[in-house]
Amino acid sequence: MFKIITIPFNRIQKGFDDEVLNKFLLNKKVKSHRTEFFEDGGDKYWTLMVEYDPVLQKGSKKEEEHLDESQKMLLNRLKAWRKDKAGKDGVPVYIIGTNKEFADIVKEAPKSLEALKNIKGFGQNKISRHGKEIVEIVKGFFEKP
Repeated sequence: MFKIITIPFNRIQKGFDDEVLNKFLLNKKVKSHRTEFFEDGGDKYWTLMVEYDPVLQKGSKKEEEHLDESQKMLLNRLKAWRKDKAGKDGVPVYIIGTNKEFADIVKEAPKSLEALKNIKGFGQNKISRHGKEIVEIVKGFFEKP
């Protein structure tokens, strides 16, 4: 797959805003790229042509097959948190956790860091980075009003 992205020079920030590019690349594996710098009427631009493979296929709902409606809602909340966290950290979403790992979290509903260790793929590294927030989301979801 290919994508062409043009980034204008921001005179106020005195630089090129790479946020659009970073967001696009969050779940892509770059195979090749080509960059070109150009000016048009005094405005400066970088254009990038990126050849990529998607890392996470859209529409893959296998992890949701055996979840009830409330579990699907929790999974969607966890995925939304993951997307936001990955954007802030500048990493692909799968680094924080795969769809399968998040579906397992929903099924097991760990309410402690110790319980989160039982989820395949969640070792000490992921737990120390993200465990507290994940457990808080799960616990908060099941709290009674």
